[in-house]
This record gives sequence, C-alpha cells and structure tokens, in this order.
Amino acid sequence: MSSPYDVAVLGAGVAGLTAAYRLRDLDVIVIDADSHVGGRTLSQQFDDGSWANFAAQYVSNDKLKVFELADELDLDLIPSGFHSDSSRVAGNDDLKRALAPWLEKLNDEMARPRPADAAELDGLTVAEWLEGAPDSVHDYFELWCGQLLFASNMETSLHGLMLVWGDQRVTPFTTEQVPRSNRGEVVFKGGTNTFTRALAKASGATIETETLVIAVEESEGLCRVVVEGPSGDRTIEARHVISALPGTVARDVIRHLPPAKVKALSRVRYGCNIATPISVLPEGQTVEPLPLVPSRHSAIYCSNDYVLRTPGDIARDGGCFHAYIHDSHARVVWDDDPASIRSGAWRSFAAAFPELADRVHHIGFKRWRHALPHRHAGRMADEEVLKASCGAIHFCGDYTWTSNMDGAARSGEAAAQRVRDTLSTSGNPT
Repeated sequence: MSSPYDVAVLGAGVAGLTAAYRLRDLDVIVIDADSHVGGRTLSQQFDDGSWANFAAQYVSNDKLKVFELADELDLDLIPSGFHSDSSRVAGNDDLKRALAPWLEKLNDEMARPRPADAAELDGLTVAEWLEGAPDSVHDYFELWCGQLLFASNMETSLHGLMLVWGDQRVTPFTTEQVPRSNRGEVVFKGGTNTFTRALAKASGATIETETLVIAVEESEGLCRVVVEGPSGDRTIEARHVISALPGTVARDVIRHLPPAKVKALSRVRYGCNIATPISVLPEGQTVEPLPLVPSRHSAIYCSNDYVLRTPGDIARDGGCFHAYIHDSHARVVWDDDPASIRSGAWRSFAAAFPELADRVHHIGFKRWRHALPHRHAGRMADEEVLKASCGAIHFCGDYTWTSNMDGAARSGEAAAQRVRDTLSTSGNPT
C-alpha cells in the first residue's frame, strides 16, 4: 500500500485550492466530483481570446486576499468596467418614496455595532424585519436578496442583508472601516477560472476530478477517504483531511462527527442557480441562428438584467453577457432540458438586445445545485461550530466565512493553518 498523503483536500473550489496552495510543501491530494477545478469560478475560453464565466465574475476592491493571491501567482487583473452599485434595483419615484423610511431604518441598524449573533440581527429574517412595509418594499428586497444572495426574504437574516448591503460587504456595520485596494473593481483576464487553475498548478498537489467522496472516517491516527472515480471505488489515506465540501454534503459523508457539528451542518441551506453565459461576436459578424426548442412562456430566464459582462465595448468588439437564473426562478425550470433553457435564455436576450441577437455564437449551461449558502436566521450562532476542526478533519468553504471568493480563500488559509498548528504540536516534521 502506498504511503498516506499528508493532507487530503475535499473540494477543488477556491477554499480547497487555497488550502492546498498554502500547504504546497506537503504531500497533498485534492479531490473534486466535478470535471473541472475551481468550483464556481468555472470559465470557458474561446479562440479569439474572449471568455465566459459561469458564476464568479469580478473582484471588488475589498477582496484583498484575492488580490494578494493573484499577485503571488502573477495573474492579470483588468478593470471590470462595472461597479457593484449597478446591481441595485433603481425603481421608480413611487418605489423610492416607499423605500426611503426603510432604507433609513436599515442604515440606522448598520450604524449600531452589536454582536453578530445578536437575536435582533441573526435571529430575525428580513421578512420579519419588514413587517408593516408596503408590498413594493417587500418586492424590492425579495428581488435584491434573490439576485445577491440566491435566497428570499424568508431565508435571509437581517444580519445577512446588512452584511452585503452597500459598500461594506465584509462587515454588517458602517462604523467599521473596510480596507480596500486602490485598483478598483477588476476581473481576471481570460476568465475567473484562470485564478483557480493557477492555484491548482502552483499547489503542486495531486488533483483528481470526477471523483466523488463517499465516506470519510478517522481512526488509528489516519483519515480514510472512500471515493468513487472513473476507475471505481478506492480508499485514500491521509494524516489530515480538509473538507471544502458543501455543508450538507460534509454532514452526510464524514462519519462520527459530534452532535453539535452535525446539527450545525444540517442547518446549512443553499440557493440554486442556472448559468447561461451568452457570448456574442464582434460587429459585422453573424452566425447561424441557434436551433430553438419550446421554452416556458412565463419563466424568467435572466435574473440580473445582463448587468454583468466582460469588459470593453461588447456591441463593437464582442464579448460575454453573464446571465443566470437565481434560486426562486431556477426552481421553475430546474428539470427542463438544457436545450429548452438555452432557448429561453436566447429569447430573453433577443428581447433585451435585438441588435445583437444574430451575433450570439455560444450560450453556456451549468446547473449549480449548491450555488450560495443562505445567510439564514441563526447562521452566526452556528459560526464557531461550523469552523471548528474535529480531530484531524478541518473545515472550510462558503458556509464558514463570507460567501464570496475572498471569504473562501480566507477560510482555506485558516484550515491550512489549523493543519500546521496540529502538526507543530504533534512534533511531526511535515
């Protein structure tokens, strides 16, 4: 039998790959069930140098850990041509008047620092906080939470709303200063997946994709990871495991977890998402029309009004519009054939940009079953339990930190440090 790995990392998204990269002096294996590395940073590159992103799009100026890693890896970051404020719903004058007292109330909440797990923040849903508000205000926050958090007002805590509201994004309170890069909001040239592919390569780890984790168990000083891959079932041994799996998946496959850990992982819930990035050719070029099949007449096939797109003048030079269907709308078409969803996406795009319709040369497709973890009521009360290691098994990922690339990277670093701390106290030179 081969020697055990020092560390087995379960999940090849930003969190898992950052952990592997920070442990690159050790013998590490990274395992992922998908066919690509990078998780939700999936991108597709085209021969003309353009690209399409299927989830993670841009890096805002508060994502300092991503900037740090990108600089270490010598990656190209270019101005996004987008500002996150563009994701806000503008609304008409009637809506603005109806919103005014509630936005004032929200700003007041954000100006009063309190513990993150305070009952009036973490224990209160946005729907409860909005009690007495007119329907238009409920609808505004329903759309806003859906677009930014892939969750409804019923599934988002007031703390969760405050965490992503405005320019803060890493703290719920406007009284706390957030360090920022002077480079503004940027994107990875070539697509966001260039970031995670570079992390994977620089980690020096053994990378196995299309490999599903079936069970994880620690006994007799070793962790045993049972996997199902292209060559069948086998067991991988490692001295430590870092789980960057979705919370509920970790709960189901890791054996003998403490009851408090199982309970906290069971409360992690995810919004789903369907990505259909739409790529168009430069001005003057056309392509054979997309073969269309029936799609749902009343379904929503783009949730974000095509706000996110690759930098530059797409109308002139071509590029990609990031289109996705967030949770409540995605559930309607989730089981539909991809050809139907692509057809619905094209029809939606053609209605918004009729002048570009005959230049659509590619529509991507990806279902994200675990798109974003909900910032649900009680989430912060579980935070320390969710982050805690269990013996030689350590946890990181989107449900242990803020749910973005920066939070994922920081959680991966933290898990890697816990491995090092354990190795140091055990006297193990590796």
